[in-house]
Amino acid sequence: MWRNVESNITIPEFYQNKNVFITGASGFLGKLLVEKLLRSSSGIKNIYVLIRPKHGKSPQDRMSDATDDPLFDTIRKENSAALNKIIPIIGDIEKVNFGLSERDKAEIIENVTIIFHCAASIRFDDPIKKAVFANIRSAREITLLARQLKRIDVFVHLSTAYSNCDNLIVEEKLYPAKMNWRDLIRLAEEYDETTLQYLVHKLIYPMPNTYVFTKALGEHAVVELAKDKIPAVIMRPTIVFSTYSDPVPGWLDNINGTASILYGLSKGVVRSTWLDINIRPDHVFADSVAKALIIASWKKAIS
Repeated sequence: MWRNVESNITIPEFYQNKNVFITGASGFLGKLLVEKLLRSSSGIKNIYVLIRPKHGKSPQDRMSDATDDPLFDTIRKENSAALNKIIPIIGDIEKVNFGLSERDKAEIIENVTIIFHCAASIRFDDPIKKAVFANIRSAREITLLARQLKRIDVFVHLSTAYSNCDNLIVEEKLYPAKMNWRDLIRLAEEYDETTLQYLVHKLIYPMPNTYVFTKALGEHAVVELAKDKIPAVIMRPTIVFSTYSDPVPGWLDNINGTASILYGLSKGVVRSTWLDINIRPDHVFADSVAKALIIASWKKAIS
């Protein structure tokens, strides 16, 4: 069991009676994070999850669908009551203030002490306006919300190792911004999508797509707004693949990225693909990322 030598506090002890707020909880990594927190830190009080209505389903129904996933089979068998600790909060990361009601916002400010911001637009070809709102403005909104909490232990922002892919070697530091993140939010709010699409290639250069470009600037928003205000951590995983073993081996709920190639090969649909033998993709197991997020939150909070 992980234990900090100086403070002598284990991770389950740190999460005892804590309220956590998670964005992106219905997504791939978000579900893993929720499951791992509930299973490994049984003393956790509640997990508030930001989730929007979609395809005619309420946030409650969507979260119920998420927890019906085989991923949650272990915790259903061991401690099914733990699932009652999940509290859906209606909201949308692409909206200012996440579209939170005053009541829900007040409840978060009063009760939450730990925040994980996992929600993002992860499509490489997303229009610049959508990517800015989901990856930069949402980073601004969640950091400002974290600053309003009555008590905060830690805020963890999930980014990507490819936010600085224009550098041959990426170190654990903040690299100079390609442009001012506030200016880009203003452009996205003031101009229509058609106009922005004419500018997109000039805006994101030398980055290859809107995803990595906006994730990089999202980091700057977090660092600038959190500095000297709240304890914050930025996590940069590489290409996230299936689980290795925890809670089940090989779990994956999508066929994005590398998984789509492997799926096609396994079905016999894809018989060949173009690869550069000199380039090695950097993958990390999803359960390792979920654990790293939890460990990072604990380590930052007690340091």
